[in-house]
Amino acid sequence: VFKLDNDFDLLVDSANVHILRPSGFEFAGKLQEAILNAVPKNMKSIRKDLPFVDFDGIEKYASKRPRAARYLASIRAQEETKNINKAALKRLCERTGVDVKESKGKITVLEGHETGFLEVLDRRRYEVSLVKDKPEHYLAGSRRKTNG
Repeated sequence: VFKLDNDFDLLVDSANVHILRPSGFEFAGKLQEAILNAVPKNMKSIRKDLPFVDFDGIEKYASKRPRAARYLASIRAQEETKNINKAALKRLCERTGVDVKESKGKITVLEGHETGFLEVLDRRRYEVSLVKDKPEHYLAGSRRKTNG
């Protein structure tokens, strides 16, 4: 049993390791440095799939922020970036409050919106419109697909 705070972060038994908070696990295992060091490799893969996005600011941002670096690793692991439509990406950013601009055919993420953009690519930001003229915006903790 490993406890960093008021809650248990890791529970280890003879067969499993249960991780309540990944950040606590990263701290305990000193994994943040490895996650940050993987940013260039993850960016290279994602850039190849999304040539219409200027990722320079995102890479700089993620190289110093473990959460953003984790999002990049997750985005790369999903292997779902190959077929992203540029217009659909811009629309979803607009609808979910992520400020981007287009210049010379490339989408650029405005400063302060880097995490939001990564959340969009990682399928964590979304909009629901169940009430007419009142869209609701949410941030998902996971991206489990449904069969619908």
